[in-house]
Amino acid sequence: MNPKAYLLILMSILSGLATAQDTLYIKDEAGIAVPFAQVAIQNPDAKKTNYVQSDERGILVVPEAFYATGKQLIVKVSTDGFHQETDTISKGKNHRVQLRTNAKDIGEVVITGQLGAGSVTNSTNKVKLIDRATIEAKGAVNLRDLLQNELNIRISQDQILGSGMSMLGISGEGVKILIDGVPVIGRQNGNIDLSQINLSNIERVEIVEGPLSTNYGSNAMAGTINLITKKPKNKGYDINLGAFYETVGNYNLNLGVTSRVKNHAISAYGARNFFDGWTPGDKAIEFPKKELADSGRFQQWKMKEQYLGGLKYSWKFKKIELIPSLDLFREKIVNRGYPRAPYQISAFDDEYVTNRQNAGLEVIGWLKKDLKLDVQLNYSNYKRIKNSYLTDLTTLDRKLLAMSEQDTSRFILYFNRVTLTRNNFDRKFNYEVGYDINYEEGFGNRIENKRKEIGDYALFGTFNWAPWNWLHLKPGLRFTYNSLYKEAFMPALNVKLGKKKHILRGSIASGFRSPSIKELYMEFVDINHNIHGNPDLKPEIANHVQGWYNFNWEPKKFQLGFELSGYYQDIHNRISLSQSADGVNYSYFNIDQFYARGIQSLVKVGQKQWNVNVGFNYIGTASNYSDNRYAYSPELVSNVSYQLKNGTTKFSAFYKYTGKVVAYFLNEDASITQSFISDYSLLDLQVQQWFLKKTLSVSLGGKNLLNVTNINAGSGTSGGAHVSGSGTAPIAWGRSFYLNITYLIKSKQ
Repeated sequence: MNPKAYLLILMSILSGLATAQDTLYIKDEAGIAVPFAQVAIQNPDAKKTNYVQSDERGILVVPEAFYATGKQLIVKVSTDGFHQETDTISKGKNHRVQLRTNAKDIGEVVITGQLGAGSVTNSTNKVKLIDRATIEAKGAVNLRDLLQNELNIRISQDQILGSGMSMLGISGEGVKILIDGVPVIGRQNGNIDLSQINLSNIERVEIVEGPLSTNYGSNAMAGTINLITKKPKNKGYDINLGAFYETVGNYNLNLGVTSRVKNHAISAYGARNFFDGWTPGDKAIEFPKKELADSGRFQQWKMKEQYLGGLKYSWKFKKIELIPSLDLFREKIVNRGYPRAPYQISAFDDEYVTNRQNAGLEVIGWLKKDLKLDVQLNYSNYKRIKNSYLTDLTTLDRKLLAMSEQDTSRFILYFNRVTLTRNNFDRKFNYEVGYDINYEEGFGNRIENKRKEIGDYALFGTFNWAPWNWLHLKPGLRFTYNSLYKEAFMPALNVKLGKKKHILRGSIASGFRSPSIKELYMEFVDINHNIHGNPDLKPEIANHVQGWYNFNWEPKKFQLGFELSGYYQDIHNRISLSQSADGVNYSYFNIDQFYARGIQSLVKVGQKQWNVNVGFNYIGTASNYSDNRYAYSPELVSNVSYQLKNGTTKFSAFYKYTGKVVAYFLNEDASITQSFISDYSLLDLQVQQWFLKKTLSVSLGGKNLLNVTNINAGSGTSGGAHVSGSGTAPIAWGRSFYLNITYLIKSKQ
């Protein structure tokens, strides 16, 4: 063989050995590489520390210069979701560092509005996090249950259209709801029905108060709620079985499976939720049984049945990860009517059937160790059908009524989002740029010409500049082209000062909401409604200013936290449902100038076994309807938890006081009418017990223990677009008690 060939082979071998000898392999307990871990390398002889980062494969080549004249280095490896590990490595040897999962730290990682996954403390935006432990402590089945006791959020209830919400005094049209960053469609009366969003497959919920229109576009003026689904954490498989019973007639079952094998991961879930309805006067504990077809067949809270399931698969290949997913949902609501006079042998009944299909594909590629390309493609199909029947109460035979009584609407969303993100804590300058496309179609007999579409196309960018470790500046800009409203610019600036104990945050942002297909083109006329769309509507534009101060003190095993924040927002061209000139019909108009402002404080005290949180806010709203007169309303929340030393028994309590809501309206004669909704309090308690090395959980709890059902609601006028008005507003079904059992089956590691 040629001597040059020998020399080349020898050099290749030596080069490979040199690379292997000074290499750190960073992996988790399952042996899976941990990408982009932060590594502090300390030379004890030179008393110098270098800060570096592993690559996307969890590999870090240690430069020989770090050793200087010594032969050993001290390495400290840390990243979100894991305990920090400290070890000593020797020159000329490869080394493996195994990181242990930190369940508590995992709960503190957020991604909504950020350049990448990071801790709550380090995020530039103020993010409120509700982890899985809190979801279980509340006995929350759906998003309505979870948000019922949250500060700055108020829940409203329509027994047909479902559960809505307001945030920071702004109604649900201004709240963006996402699942893994993908918008949820299917708004009824402007709101996403929170009771349709099940939590059995949700790991945590991230809430950002204030506009995120620069990041997520329309409907994000008041805030953004992003639900993060469960993902495999360990090698092998986990199977979660759950059963839930509530004395008002809730019977739920759910199953979840997650598995990870080498570069493949899969998660699947399925659930069936059934509620047999409730009305005042029902027994405290009642099981399904045959009932007489009398006036008792009418229920204030309608019977509801839900089926849902989903599948998500992940495959990692070198620097690329492919994640296809599919989610299905079906709900049926039954509205039984009163027996008809004079013979009481028939009744009009309605059924509302909702179907959702959501199919998506996400492709993640690492162009460099700190440069990520994320491509999301998603198809969402929402269909709601109303069928009306004449029911014979003697035989229970049903006859479908004429087509004029039917109501079917369908909405399709094509969603495409692409982002290029650089996020490296070693760099002072990081950024995210991208585009997203939202193309929505609406179909139905109530829509003008039976079909309408709206396209929304946007370019956006934001960057985080940290000239010092105590100062972060995060400006952003979004340029949107809407097929109906042409161009719109949405700037934002977020600032974070301080670290650890004292943190100041500030935000100045522009919000944007384009009118929906329903507001533009849909007609809704029946015995209770007379509403017409308005194709001449203009989009809403908001200006928002907000500031926060956070104090965190953790001496030894004790923790004390304090938060104070305030905000102001005004909305131009606000879309309102108002009476037309003919005095009979109702339509949507750009006639409302709306203002909201508020102040909030929060105190957290706790240690390993117990925690106490107390929060208070005072929110005021005004509009040109009220002659710019502000109406204020307070809120108070308190959450207490205590865990016994054995670590297997936990007590939780959640209390919320919602103050009287006052509003002012301008009458046709220029006089002002006052409207109100009475104050009320909610109290929930739970005790949770774990068995079998914390694989079996049994929870006993009580909801709405103060037995709040309907509260007084008054106004100076009667009737309206929703013709019938009872003078009361439904808040919750009566006092109830529940049993929740979950069982985890884990494969042997």
